[in-house]
Amino acid sequence: MTSPLDTRQTGTTWWEDEGRRIAGQLREVSAVLIVGSDSEHAARVALAIAQVESEHRHVALGDLTGEAAPLYAVAGGEDAFGLSDCLRQGLPLNDIARPSPDRESLFVLPAGSPPVACEEILAHERWPRLVNGFAKVGALLMLVVPADAPGLATLAAATGGTVLVDVPPSFARGLKVLATVTSPEPTRDALRAPADHGRQRAALMVIATLLAIAAAGWFARSSISSIYRAAIAKHSAPQAAAGTVPVPAPAAEIPPADTVRLIDPVNPADTSVTAAFAVEVMAANTLAGANSFLADNGEGTSLNGATVSPVTVGGSTSVWYKVVVGASHDRAGADSLLAALRRERLVRSGEGRVVKVPYALMLADNIERTQALSLHESWHRRGFNPYVLVQHDGSVRLFAGAFETPAQAAPLASALRAAGVAPVLAFRTGRTY
Repeated sequence: MTSPLDTRQTGTTWWEDEGRRIAGQLREVSAVLIVGSDSEHAARVALAIAQVESEHRHVALGDLTGEAAPLYAVAGGEDAFGLSDCLRQGLPLNDIARPSPDRESLFVLPAGSPPVACEEILAHERWPRLVNGFAKVGALLMLVVPADAPGLATLAAATGGTVLVDVPPSFARGLKVLATVTSPEPTRDALRAPADHGRQRAALMVIATLLAIAAAGWFARSSISSIYRAAIAKHSAPQAAAGTVPVPAPAAEIPPADTVRLIDPVNPADTSVTAAFAVEVMAANTLAGANSFLADNGEGTSLNGATVSPVTVGGSTSVWYKVVVGASHDRAGADSLLAALRRERLVRSGEGRVVKVPYALMLADNIERTQALSLHESWHRRGFNPYVLVQHDGSVRLFAGAFETPAQAAPLASALRAAGVAPVLAFRTGRTY
């Protein structure tokens, strides 16, 4: 017999079914915590809720456990900046949000650099602004949080409530609980195969009676509560109609909205012509090392269209600077470039690799070739490594960096912002000179 917790033929689990069941109960909130004692179970419930809600509004689903594997299965691995880095370094969520490949309105927010489930992160002063930002744009922020995380109560107070996933009822004290999910109890051996069939029937009857009493009690409380709310509403309506001015409740201080820009690349129509393939020539642990390689080898070689892509490695804050060359629409073009780089001895035999890097930060669009050189030099003097790609209509786009995912662009986006420039994520298109 298949356990209700096992994966079903439909590819979903009992936890995901429960998430879909309760999704409608969260329709009126803009931020909610999914709190669980098991991070995977909580993540599965959260993912199912997010998938349902993403049909109605934009949803950002964040990991504050560092172990919510089901979320990363939807939107890439864990090697990226995340929520902890956003809060510690003041980055916007836009820099870390990973779009779900099959749902345009669902984004995953990785955990980021450890520690994540700590009071520094959960009780951070920025959460009320983030929540208010989601409320202003009609979106939903969902955060998967461990039940024993310090600072949980502070974070819960900044949101619209919590969903408890398989945690004891006593845990709900002091929290606004919107819904609960509890795993089904295993069948007890004493009831499965008792020696005395008469005692078995008696035990089952007692259990059935107790369940009926409990259900009746719950129904009565639920009904009384509903009747009370209806009576209050009915009593309040005539007063308003008669012109009675109600005494307003004390106004809560509304925090300023944080920047929430969960957007796709600026050129979504270009997905079919993306120049996604390139060659990663080398990686240095300093920007000076990467720039030195380009300075020594860039003139008159196949390094045309080279750029430096700073990316984090291993889920830490350590940044490596990857020298990426070329822009091809298929892998064959990148393979040919790699072979040419090896012939010129810019890359040793067996080194270098073809990578799929469809994303970049766009510095300028629709410019003339005559402008390209001066713009390129201007950005280079500011410490960046831009490259020019010629578009099908002959115009030029100026890009910086080349990335496998939007989240990988976070370090370069942060550097651009520090230089006073708003980063613009785009699909890489065009060809090198």
